[in-house]
Amino acid sequence: MNGPGMPAQAGHWTIPAYKCKVFTYDRENPVTATFVALSDATRVREEAKHFDSFVFFGSRTQDGGGPQMYMNRVDAGTELAAHSHRIDQFQVFFGTPGSVFQRKPIPALFVHYTDAYSTYGPFRSAPGEPLLYATIRAESSNFGAVMPGARHQRAYLGERQLSAAVEGWEPGSLPAAGQTATDTVLDREADGLSAALVRLGPDAAIELTRPQAIAGRALCVVTGELRDDGNTSGYGPRSLGWSGPDDGPMTVTAGPQGCAVLVLDFPSPPTKTARAALAEASCS
Repeated sequence: MNGPGMPAQAGHWTIPAYKCKVFTYDRENPVTATFVALSDATRVREEAKHFDSFVFFGSRTQDGGGPQMYMNRVDAGTELAAHSHRIDQFQVFFGTPGSVFQRKPIPALFVHYTDAYSTYGPFRSAPGEPLLYATIRAESSNFGAVMPGARHQRAYLGERQLSAAVEGWEPGSLPAAGQTATDTVLDREADGLSAALVRLGPDAAIELTRPQAIAGRALCVVTGELRDDGNTSGYGPRSLGWSGPDDGPMTVTAGPQGCAVLVLDFPSPPTKTARAALAEASCS
């Protein structure tokens, strides 16, 4: 295990050396938002699975409260089998040429969402280059049912699998100084599920509101530098943030080069909770 700020290299991929303050999220005393830089995440080598894991929030090995957020850097030429989880989940893939998700090339920036118990994958890294992706959950879970052998472990068959390539996130596509733009990545659904790309020009600021109840909001910086609610220290590319279900609107400000950040809203209630309530109502 490496401490904060320790670099990791493989192929052409390098962790940027952004040094930022690390906060602890406390559900009893919610804050507007909590951010962790990639260089401050805890690195764990999963040799049997052929990847390095960088843990931002929570634990990879425990179930329970959330959030749970980590990035995996999969070794070159490695395939991860189709599988499902017991909780709702977003993933953000930073594709490289030759990487594949369900037989299709992974774009440079790719968002995937799956309901609890919905099977997705397989996906694999390119033969000569590792693949980096973020796994983001409002709840912690260490359960993964690898298919087809684990079908009996699913409580039911999850419904939604949504994915989209993200365009316009590169530095050359950012707005002018002081300007902002918001692009839909996944349309907002009735339960609050949505994904958007927020683009900010140099030194621009925007208030991120909540049109309805959600189970939590994750943020992923994809280019530039983001500053939250007046903090002078910035969060660079691959930084992850979390805002809990009871938190209010937050204001983010771009650094001098601008910023692009993915905003990922979890459905409320979580889909397994909603399904259980529906089943109970049908039996009453």
